[in-house]
Amino acid sequence: MSKNHKVLSFGIFFSSLIFASFLAFFGCSDGGSDSSSPVTVSQPKQDGQGGNGKVEEKEKQGGNDSSRTIKLSDAPVGYASVTAQTGTGTTVTTRAELLSAISKGGLIYIKGMIDMSEGMLPSEAGGSTSALDAFVTSNESTFNSYADFKTKYAASCSSSTNDKSSSSPQSLLGSKMWNLNRKYGDKIRIKLNSNTTIIGLKDAVIKGGCFKISNVSNVIIRNITVQDSYDPFPHHETGDGFNAQWDCIAIEDAETHDIWIDHCTFEDTMKYSKVKISDNSEEKWQNYDGLCDITKGAKNITISNCIFKNHDKTMLIGSSSSDVSGGNITIHHNRFLNCGQRLPLTAYPNMHIYNNSYERDSNAYYSQQASIAARYGAYTIIAENNYFGEGVKYCISKSTSPSGKCYEKGNVFTSRNEGTSSLATQSEKPFEISYSCTLDDASKIKEIVAANAGAGCTLAD
Repeated sequence: MSKNHKVLSFGIFFSSLIFASFLAFFGCSDGGSDSSSPVTVSQPKQDGQGGNGKVEEKEKQGGNDSSRTIKLSDAPVGYASVTAQTGTGTTVTTRAELLSAISKGGLIYIKGMIDMSEGMLPSEAGGSTSALDAFVTSNESTFNSYADFKTKYAASCSSSTNDKSSSSPQSLLGSKMWNLNRKYGDKIRIKLNSNTTIIGLKDAVIKGGCFKISNVSNVIIRNITVQDSYDPFPHHETGDGFNAQWDCIAIEDAETHDIWIDHCTFEDTMKYSKVKISDNSEEKWQNYDGLCDITKGAKNITISNCIFKNHDKTMLIGSSSSDVSGGNITIHHNRFLNCGQRLPLTAYPNMHIYNNSYERDSNAYYSQQASIAARYGAYTIIAENNYFGEGVKYCISKSTSPSGKCYEKGNVFTSRNEGTSSLATQSEKPFEISYSCTLDDASKIKEIVAANAGAGCTLAD
């Protein structure tokens, strides 16, 4: 795509804002209106997103072809209030170019595949490469290869070892593990500034990287496949094996707000391996953490039209009983395929989760433990018109000490069987939705997201 094709017309952009300012509706509707919701300004829909259960012709075509388009002038539906950066932008094709561009912010286009690990990603979980071996030996002389580190660190841990604290790990080699973990994180981290818009040109891929969105605002990430935010140096936790540290996208901190993640595909291409600990028993060596985690009080976020697949702990919102002050998060028109849990797991208030598809197929690797789940006492959830497919038993469930409020309506359940883990719901919405949207018929959502969600779109003029 030429740079001329990337220039946003100010006239078109301004016109779309004027048009949006004249539209007003009552909250989300599925053919009617909720009289309890305030009158709000409607946001323009993206191409191919229908309403009232109708799938536009563009959606029916599907596939990674020119029928799926996005525009810089698109606006999110949901709590995020963002403005896309404009101008000719900067096109990047390498890790060095990307890191240089993000230091300045503005409009950034990603073209092709960028490997943030620079050759350190193995071909299978727990394996190594010559680049990873060299990284280990140059940073910790105790080990003569990555395999040597993995074997020795695992053997220094028992099932009760807790190395979760980087400042005071319990194992003999915990401090060396954390040193390698920190330096590897410095290598793969993509730390964004405020007022940054990142758009993937068709078939853009970030491999082995971690987008960090911390203490910033007005950030947009769209149309990128993000693969294998891989942590070769997981830490041991009591009773839970070895756990990874890095997320594909980490949105965090109380000063972080107004973030839009849209039309991205998040996936693992590897599984996990096992290692022998001090008593010669085996535990999992998990190299993946979250796909898109929201923690430490971040707020006003929209996650839309994305695909999350082949992952276990997918989307954590609120990391602990003390991390409950973020919120105002919209999750809509996403496809969760073969994901084990945390879709999301939330402790935050004002969670609007609608028109998502939860699916499993014959390629599922992780057991299905939870879809929408809540814990602690601050959460308020509105779960509307979602589709839960075959094999998805745990649909709306409870986790640790749930005592918040959840409203659910219009969802389709095909295999629901939560038993005692079912989350208590109520008949009234626990909060007012402060934006307008249209609810698609839940019975059509699988078809809609299969055709429209994920990366691979063409950027329209």
